Amino acid sequence: MSFNLIITHEQGGENYRAVLSELRRLLGDLTVVDTGPSVILAKVPDPYKAVDTLRGAALSPLIYRVVPVDVVLDPFVEVVAEEAGRLAEEKIPVDKTYRVTLHGRLYWRETRLPAHTSDAIRVIAERVKRQVSLTHPDYVVYVRCVKLYHRRRLATLTVAPVEKFLSLKSGKP
Repeated sequence: MSFNLIITHEQGGENYRAVLSELRRLLGDLTVVDTGPSVILAKVPDPYKAVDTLRGAALSPLIYRVVPVDVVLDPFVEVVAEEAGRLAEEKIPVDKTYRVTLHGRLYWRETRLPAHTSDAIRVIAERVKRQVSLTHPDYVVYVRCVKLYHRRRLATLTVAPVEKFLSLKSGKP
């Protein structure tokens, strides 16, 4: 089963239960696919609508970030870059700016070695044919690496306007 929403929260079993209870109350149709320390991977009917619903609610301070997921991929720089270019072409208007944000580690497909974050971001950005703005982007190409079932590494990719990310602690996607 795939997931389309990532929720990060304050660490701890009690906090997990409180956050999950709040999410179920506010979103209703939420299926937990997997959890990790401070992370919930969930499936909802529409992840963007879920973020909008949560934005309008008075959320617990235990929730740090809610990220909609467009696609789940193998964690290889080349795979993510190709899909990011395709999604950006579809979703980012020609006159809008973007930035790439990467959380976690991607790998080179051929060698299976970890890619340095700046190298991975550069390769991804080369595939996105839009203007870059690091300080005030209109859109974010957001890549987050997660472990599914505590062993399989995956990369999630989201291409969306900045306001479609809910970031309660840092204020940044």
